[in-house]
Amino acid sequence: MSIHEKTDTVTKSAYRAVDRNVLAVISLAYVVNCVDRANISFAHLRMDKTLQLTETDYGLAIGLFYTGYVLFQIPCAWLFERIGAARTFSRIMILWGLAGMAMALCSQKSHLFGLRFLLGAFEAGFSPLCIYFLRRWYQDRRLGRAISIQQIAGPLSGVLVGLISGDIMTRADGLFGVAGWRWMFVIEAFPALLIGTWILFFLPNSPADASWLSSAQKSAFGNIAQPPKPGTPVAGAARPQVRRWAVLLFAFLGIVCGNDIFSFWLPRLIAEAHVGSLRMVGVLSSLPFAAAAVAMIVAGRLADRFSEHRVTLCLAACALGAACLLLLAIDTANIAVVLGCTTSGLASLYAAYVIFWTLPDRLLGAPGSATTYAAINTCGMIAGIICPIVAGRLLDATGSFVLPFCGTALLLICGGTGLLILGTSSSNDSGSTKVTDHDVQEI
Repeated sequence: MSIHEKTDTVTKSAYRAVDRNVLAVISLAYVVNCVDRANISFAHLRMDKTLQLTETDYGLAIGLFYTGYVLFQIPCAWLFERIGAARTFSRIMILWGLAGMAMALCSQKSHLFGLRFLLGAFEAGFSPLCIYFLRRWYQDRRLGRAISIQQIAGPLSGVLVGLISGDIMTRADGLFGVAGWRWMFVIEAFPALLIGTWILFFLPNSPADASWLSSAQKSAFGNIAQPPKPGTPVAGAARPQVRRWAVLLFAFLGIVCGNDIFSFWLPRLIAEAHVGSLRMVGVLSSLPFAAAAVAMIVAGRLADRFSEHRVTLCLAACALGAACLLLLAIDTANIAVVLGCTTSGLASLYAAYVIFWTLPDRLLGAPGSATTYAAINTCGMIAGIICPIVAGRLLDATGSFVLPFCGTALLLICGGTGLLILGTSSSNDSGSTKVTDHDVQEI
């Protein structure tokens, strides 16, 4: 066996070990994260009468979650750089698990508002820091696959919320005199405590700390997977411009807003399409998320294979999501239309989400730090504050999804088009700021 073949064998074995011990763990953790974030969409179907919630109140509760998330995300990234991944992720999971379980104690809407804010504050930074953490282990040409597997937790949690939440709320309703939606919050938040404790003791902060990597694997892995130091400029890269940040952030805002519209109102859309059974609403709600999970894996592979066309792929996904929203604005009474549009729309926007997170280093001109990724996610999460509140108010005022759906579609089209223009202008500049696979390997 030649030296090259031996090195390749060691490298592949190292990545398999990383997939098992790092990627699988943070992917599972993110599944629990997304379940605890999204299960309010099912509780919404039963707790409204108990807490006397209007649609505006529901939108406000969702928005308060993102308010806490936004306020504490950058401080969390700053802390991540100082105490490491294991302590940061463990602290986040244990605290959000406790807050999620406390949701079962709500007896009035003010309790719900306060706990949703705390849940957001405790979860702050988890998603972008997971993506940043993966960059410590995977080089650019492997990054799309890794991000798609880890971020598949988003749609996978939608499947679980749809299949499990409705069943828990039905089976546990009245158990020991406690409403089913309260049991749901307790049961679905408890795994966060267990995984958070495991991460504290067993998740390595870097390849050098991984006891399950041999010396040969660490050596080969270190040569190919260590990212450049945050802020290290790429040869020929220009200083990132304000307009680059503006376009990138606006596009992300549209993607997040589209996902929120589909995700948080999906059970209601299905229920209003003449589906009366809570269990059936749960089963049907899981189908769009299952399709989105497949779309994320495909998007990750496409982003790696067609690396130079990532911006175009992101625009296409945004355009399909916008088209589905516009179709839903016309007809939400037909269950076939609702399922078809929500399935296609969620799949396309989750695909856009994966592809988007492969773009920041390229479009901004230099490898980012944990704070860079947190800043992007923070600005994008502003959509999570504004969008549900505005959508809830519009629903209460008009009784229709037409305005929120059309407005979100416009955001997606404008954001995707802006990315395409930015990507095209970058590739045409003599001092292009795009970071290529070759650039990363050279660094």
